[in-house]
Formats: sequence, C-alpha cells, structure tokens
Amino acid sequence: MKRILIGLTCLVILVGMAVGFNAPAESKGPAVKLSFWVPGESNNWVEYWRGAVKEFEAANPDIQVELTVTPSNGQDIETKLNAAKLSGTYPDVFAAYLMFIGSRGARNEFAGLEGYVKKWDGKNDLFDSVYEMGKYKGKLIGLGFCPSPTMLVYRKDYFQEAGLDPNKPPTTWEELANYAVKLTKKDENGNVIRAGFDLPMVDAFTFPEQFMRQNGSVVIDEKRQKPRFNDRAAAEAIQFLADLYAKKVSIPFDFQKGDTFPFMSSRAAMSFLTPNQIAKFMESNPALKDKMAIAPVLKRKVKKAFAGYRLFVIGKESKHKNEAWKLIQFFMSKEQMKKRMIDLATPVVRKSMTQDFIKLDPANKTVLEYVEFGKGKAVVPWISLYIKYAEQAYEVALNRKMTAQQALNEAQKALEDELKKFNLQ
Repeated sequence: MKRILIGLTCLVILVGMAVGFNAPAESKGPAVKLSFWVPGESNNWVEYWRGAVKEFEAANPDIQVELTVTPSNGQDIETKLNAAKLSGTYPDVFAAYLMFIGSRGARNEFAGLEGYVKKWDGKNDLFDSVYEMGKYKGKLIGLGFCPSPTMLVYRKDYFQEAGLDPNKPPTTWEELANYAVKLTKKDENGNVIRAGFDLPMVDAFTFPEQFMRQNGSVVIDEKRQKPRFNDRAAAEAIQFLADLYAKKVSIPFDFQKGDTFPFMSSRAAMSFLTPNQIAKFMESNPALKDKMAIAPVLKRKVKKAFAGYRLFVIGKESKHKNEAWKLIQFFMSKEQMKKRMIDLATPVVRKSMTQDFIKLDPANKTVLEYVEFGKGKAVVPWISLYIKYAEQAYEVALNRKMTAQQALNEAQKALEDELKKFNLQ
C-alpha cells in the first residue's frame, strides 16, 4: 500500500511538472500605455519620431506609446498643456522647449530626474549643457537632447550677384547692415522683391535677444530672478535693428512660422535659421546645397548666439515614470542620436559623437560654435510675461513709435508691475 501511495505521489508530481512545462508563458498583463508629446516642427521631424516610437515599441512589447504631435508655437503648446492638466491627461513624456523648464518647473509639473540619471551608464558622455539647461532652481527636471541654435545663413550666389565675396560672410553688426543693404533688390516703386536680410516684425521674441547679449546685456538676471532688458546695451541693440529695419532691407514675415521666412522661398539673401529649418530648406532645394553657407557667430562686445534647447521631461503626475525614463533612455541612445544627426541635421549632445558630426559635414564645426556660444531663454517662471513685453517693445521700436530705450523702459516697468501684482517676485 505504501509503495502504491509513493507511486501515485510521484505520478502526481510528474503530471504537474508536465502540465507546468507545457503551459503557455505567464501573461504579463496588458501593456503599459505612455503618452508622448512632441512639437510638430517639420514633416521630417514628425516622421522621425513616428519611426522611433515604432522601434521602441518593437523592442519593448510591454510598453505602448501614444504619440501626439502638438503645434510648434509655444503659446499654442501652453494652451494644450493647461487643458491636459485640467483634464488629467498630462503627457508622461514631453519634448519641451527650454521656456517650459522655467514656466512649468515653477508650477512643479515635471518629475525630478536626478535619481534616474545617477543610475544611467550614459550620463558621463553628455555635454554639461544637457543638464544645465534642464535645471530649475538647481533641480534637474529636463534632459536636453536637441540644441537648436539660431544661425546666420546666407546665399553665396546672391553675394556674387551683389559683388560680395561669397567666402567672406559678415562677422560684425556693421558688416551685417552694409551687406543687407547691398543684397536687397527692389522694384521700380521701391518695393523689396528680395530681402537683403530677414528681419522679423511679428512674434520675434527670440530674435533680438542674441543682439542684446552680444552687446553685453544680461537681459534677465537669472540668479536674482530680475528683468534687466532695459539697460543701455539692450537699447543700443534694439535701436540698431530698428535703424536697419528703416532702411527697408526685409520682407514682412512671422518669426514663429518657419515656412514664412523669405529665405525659405529664395526671397532673402541672409537669415537666421535653426538646424531644422536648414534641413527643410535643403530638402526642398537640393540644387542649392553649395550655394548656401553658415556664417560664424557675430561678434560685438562679446560673442553670443541664441541657442534654444529641446528637453525631455516626465510629467509629475505620470503613473509610469520608470517606463517613461526607459523611453527617454532609448531616445538618448547613440543609435537614435545618430539618426537625428543624419536625418534631421540635429547637433549631437554626446561628447563621443562630436567628430562624427563634423565628419558628416565640415560646416557642422560652425554649428557647434553656435551651440558653444549659445544661450537660450532664461529659466524663470514668468518667461511668458517677459516675452509679451519684450516683444511689444521690439515692435514699437521698429515702428518708430518710440526710441528703443523708451520702449524698453516702458516694457520693463510694465513687467515689474505685473510681477508685483501677482506676487511673482
């Protein structure tokens, strides 16, 4: 009897083992769903992200990513983020503009990234700016992945037409102004038919800043969180642009709408463009590859450029922060960075890839100079208010309704009054 019981017990164990061996793999449950927002800056840009998301999902079948392409305009994104916050649909991962680090960081809308970065084996290969740009009051809340310097580009063939040396682009303000006048073409009625220089009037809040900083203005004292954009250096810079505008060297366009830049339709000889805009221009005009070049960073009192940054952030209320970080790591990998470098002409942010970027195109050495001397928007919670008043002052000065100094004085006072009113200082 005892032998029978032992035999039955062994049989049960063997059957159990067999059943267990043949059973289907244990289900891991439904896939985690992440929402990922990225501003839609160009068709190539959007296509890259769609492809990258598919690659990530194929490598991580337990995570699904819902990609949302937002408008590219910062104000439209602000509206969309506000609505998402109210409806509880804030993105898990967001490819944010630098301006959001200050405005949204002050509202504690982004999760801290220090803990994730410390454990990441790729952390030492990144430029310091990747981390510095993503800090709000010392706390790391964004990881920079895409420097977006605004670079002075010019048409060599138009330079030759105007009798200028196509290998000697402007390097100073005076040369820029002189060349702009020589390069401008007008009809018999004095209307500009080809601009010497793209000088924006509308939504131009990032445009004059590079000139203000080149002339020595700090624009905003980030350490003390104080506006400083009405100093003499800033006023001289705005007045220089207003005087150049009065010489009728440009064609009106909206600085926030990349497609409207006259340079993009070969109606301007010089312009300030981002890498994305340059890539888009070359995609539409491959025959002009050797006729367009990038000028070095302009120098006045100091060598400064405007360089925005795109940064990955994780929503503070995200329920899937670990998966969100996994997605960011994937986007920051060498493989994905190389794709962006080749497909989108995006400057790299890994030290080990700098030479690869230059080998791809010798002109990229100049691009990295813009990144090196670049400064983006100040990281302050009231950056949107600053943009509103600084933009008004710029437009008033260009329309000759006031001098640049008067316009900036009024704008700074209005901003300071509003900051006090809402207890933002």
